[in-house]
Amino acid sequence: MSFTDLLRKARSTRVAMSHKFLTNYDPNSERVYAFVEGDADEAFYRAQIQKYVPDQRLIYTYNCDGKAGVAEAYAEIVKKHPNCERVLFFLDKDVDDIVGIQWPSDPRIFVTDCYSIENYIVNKQALSRYCKDYVKIRKVEIDIDSVLEQFETDLFHFHQMMLPVMAWIVIMRRSRCKVNLQNVDPGELFRVTDDGNSRRPKRCSIAYLMRVTQATSPSPSWQRLKVTCKELKTLPAKSYVRGKFEAWWFVEFGKRILEGLQKVVKEEGGSIKIAMPLHSNTFIQLLAAGIETPVGLDAFIAFHAKRGAVRGANDVNRHTGGMLQKIAKIIKGD
Repeated sequence: MSFTDLLRKARSTRVAMSHKFLTNYDPNSERVYAFVEGDADEAFYRAQIQKYVPDQRLIYTYNCDGKAGVAEAYAEIVKKHPNCERVLFFLDKDVDDIVGIQWPSDPRIFVTDCYSIENYIVNKQALSRYCKDYVKIRKVEIDIDSVLEQFETDLFHFHQMMLPVMAWIVIMRRSRCKVNLQNVDPGELFRVTDDGNSRRPKRCSIAYLMRVTQATSPSPSWQRLKVTCKELKTLPAKSYVRGKFEAWWFVEFGKRILEGLQKVVKEEGGSIKIAMPLHSNTFIQLLAAGIETPVGLDAFIAFHAKRGAVRGANDVNRHTGGMLQKIAKIIKGD
């Protein structure tokens, strides 16, 4: 069999994934099985699980290609193995709690307390770690942490600029209007420069969103947007700002820092080498292992790293009949 044939055979489908799990599943082993939404989630959660399960051979991850895939895997697997342990399901919260969508309660399901996993990594400490690990400066002494003093202030300003965008998304979701956020590029609306964040001139955010998301409902009124913005302001920004939007800002801010470092180092007669470029598609893989595990996730993994965790929990969802139909209703419109 050729290498190409082997690759074709290894292609992942949901049926193949389920079969792969059933083949790997051993209730008497110390293995941990993690069902996640995508490639970046695999890298992120594997890195966090490894802090409790150092032997990588005991960690099995399954890319379900989206929230619906994770939900379907949960319904199917728990139906067959209602008391399965160390079988975990990881979901991004998105704005489900804000728009009134609730997920089934099960101790084996972890839902982020922020919009998505990207929000966990977008912080000053992660960027500092990146600069120290992947940016090598010679002949010039620079205190990276002092360079990042503006991080929190600029991130706060970015959150403020994102308010109308996220308010629009929340309103559309509450109206059960399907909006495709995959093609929304914050760079079309905002700029990150040495002087901070700014809106691009002559660019209407709402008109852009209506067009690029292929929204099927009329845009809400400005009055409704203002009311929803006021509502969101009462919440932590990371609980409603889309993680991929934050990731875009993080990378753009990081690029400005790197450009400044290169300029200063050159002026001082030193040299600088960037081992791994900063990119929104790869920053999770680069930085996931180096961040401090979020408190809720840390408690979740620590709890399930012990055998008997599910059996000993009082809130296990034992009734899985019709769960797939319930989940299908929940994820409708996402």
